[in-house]
Amino acid sequence: MKKATVAIIGGGPAGVAATIYLKRALVDVILIEKGAPGGKINFTAEIQNYPGFEIINGPDLAFKLFEQVSAFDVPFTYGDVEKVIPLENSFLIKTDDGDIEADFVIYATGTKERELNVPGEQKYNGRGVSFCAVCDGPFYKGETVVVVGGGNSAFQEALYLAGFAKEVYLIHRSQNFRADPVMVEKARHTSNIHIILDSEVIEVLGDEQIMTGVEVNNRVTKEKQVIKAKALFPYIGQLPMTDPLRDLDVLDERGYIKVDANMETSVRNLFGAGDVTAKGLRQIVTATNDGAIAAIEISHRVA
Repeated sequence: MKKATVAIIGGGPAGVAATIYLKRALVDVILIEKGAPGGKINFTAEIQNYPGFEIINGPDLAFKLFEQVSAFDVPFTYGDVEKVIPLENSFLIKTDDGDIEADFVIYATGTKERELNVPGEQKYNGRGVSFCAVCDGPFYKGETVVVVGGGNSAFQEALYLAGFAKEVYLIHRSQNFRADPVMVEKARHTSNIHIILDSEVIEVLGDEQIMTGVEVNNRVTKEKQVIKAKALFPYIGQLPMTDPLRDLDVLDERGYIKVDANMETSVRNLFGAGDVTAKGLRQIVTATNDGAIAAIEISHRVA
């Protein structure tokens, strides 16, 4: 069984920040990540609101985070955490690659994309339906694609896809956007982006092999239309990845981790950090803030 003073679950900005602060305090750390280091920023096209970079694409920032952690010689464990079990003075972390024991846990797994839950979405997942424009956008050069959503992620990816695709249809269920106004204006002035409001995708269409389009319903007029497209990118919100904590009474009604000012849960020495916590603003900069706060509190207890 692997052992460490602190186990950090999640290698995104929150987990990386916590790792850096703990290692600088000479605290023994193990970092657990089931995907690529950097977390979801690997799937973000462009980042324009992170201090120090006027503009940087997600994979490049993720690599910089990975390089910084690697400089501290932090052991990485690639695995999917199945359960976190409090013991008398430590925690048992059960993963699909074996068990890990740690005195402290920082849970920073982030969120996953919410699905549309419409007919055809599962059937054409990976065959036109994608949750990663950075990964799959170049496959649709010169084609028509559809983005669903009204937040920053939807507009970021629509603008990114506009550089490859012939046409990008951005479909949003209301007249109001959650995205930053500057991004909305940029999309409105991009000639191959077409914004369709008060509408929602009600079915993903296709043949036996691949997606061929989407059926869209106008929520006001009730009129339906079919948009012929090769790909669909839903960006309609996030779901917290907190299933391994479901038995610990540390989650709110939506499944996010409840924490105090030190990022600690009601279970002593179990901390949450980043997008997976109950908070008002989920950004890279707030995730790194959370990770640093949790790490400093733990370093004080270890000292």
